[in-house]
Amino acid sequence: MKKIKQLVVFCCAAMLCTPSAFGWGKKGHTMVVQIAYGLLDSATKNTIHELIDHMSAEQAGSWMDEVRSDRRYDYMKPWHYVNVEKGETYQTGSTPNVLNQIDSAISRLEHRDRMSHEEVKKNILVLFHLIGDMHQPLHVGYGTDKGGNSVQVKYLNKETNLHWVWDSEIIESEHITLNDCLKRYNDLPKPMIERLQIIAPEKWMNQPRSLLSAVYNFQDATIDQEYADRNKTVIEDEIAIAGIRLAAVLNHLFKA
Repeated sequence: MKKIKQLVVFCCAAMLCTPSAFGWGKKGHTMVVQIAYGLLDSATKNTIHELIDHMSAEQAGSWMDEVRSDRRYDYMKPWHYVNVEKGETYQTGSTPNVLNQIDSAISRLEHRDRMSHEEVKKNILVLFHLIGDMHQPLHVGYGTDKGGNSVQVKYLNKETNLHWVWDSEIIESEHITLNDCLKRYNDLPKPMIERLQIIAPEKWMNQPRSLLSAVYNFQDATIDQEYADRNKTVIEDEIAIAGIRLAAVLNHLFKA
């Protein structure tokens, strides 16, 4: 119980200086960053805050989504996901995707003394966002349906698509909060947390991909309340796990 109390104290303080969140993009990514910050010591947090110019958790977690409308960052659009078809395994290649860009950002920051302040900041923000992205199962899903974007569904009588249900709709309709995700973290046994802290992005992908059968477990293009109730805890788990893994990377890179 002690660890969740410590996290709640820090994360609640972070929320007081964070602007209102809008939708899954900001809300989900903000919670990932807040959980990660709660697992860092104060010196490491201060170092990171300096390097990202004291951006809020919301601003830092959502920066990659915010710049999507800026043509200068078009090259980043494929970084948010990786497509691996059903029954296939990931093949390492040169095509940019969420896995190799996490790896690249870590490698660059390991040699940040050779980089400008702006480049260091950008690579930290890339890690904040992409580690969150890869824990949404449809960001490591199937290219044939564009990660669920082309799967039209009705969710609680609203026409939408499967990807958006997971990005936003369940978070909002089920009122998922930071405290909910912290409780899921607190339920994890210590040996599991230690395994989750091992930095291996390509292996990380296997865990959210293992959830895809549950993601597609609905009928007649209709997602009902039972589906939402069932997957609420899945989303809470994924946000908590993403926060643990982001913290592990930040500790590796910045802890003195």
